[in-house]
Amino acid sequence: MKKLLILTVIILVLAGGGVGFYLFNKKVGGLEKVKADYYLTASMLYDAYETQEQEANAKYLDKILVVKGKVEKIEVDENYSSIILKADNAMTGGVNCSFKHKINGVNKGDVISIKGRCQGFLMDVVLTNCNKEDE
Repeated sequence: MKKLLILTVIILVLAGGGVGFYLFNKKVGGLEKVKADYYLTASMLYDAYETQEQEANAKYLDKILVVKGKVEKIEVDENYSSIILKADNAMTGGVNCSFKHKINGVNKGDVISIKGRCQGFLMDVVLTNCNKEDE
């Protein structure tokens, strides 16, 4: 009886560990085919967070947004990219958009639309899992 209990606990621990490992390493799906919840400019989104962060979180947090703005800064490495869209009232930056792939064909000063999941406000509004939208 004691051996059966120990064996059952070991199997449950291994099964739980396997499920946890799978979920930890599972790829997050892209947002290419996901309908956006809101369409707005980088300045509108930044101003909403700058003036009323709690209200902006209630409206935009974890939502899919398409944000249009002027490219302020681009950072690209082998696997990831980050683009900062300028917001008029931000001292620097405005909306920080993180991509899970290398992005090409975007230059500082371009006006583009980016779809991403809103993660809230740090010094910039943060969008993750982003894709460049065709206009």
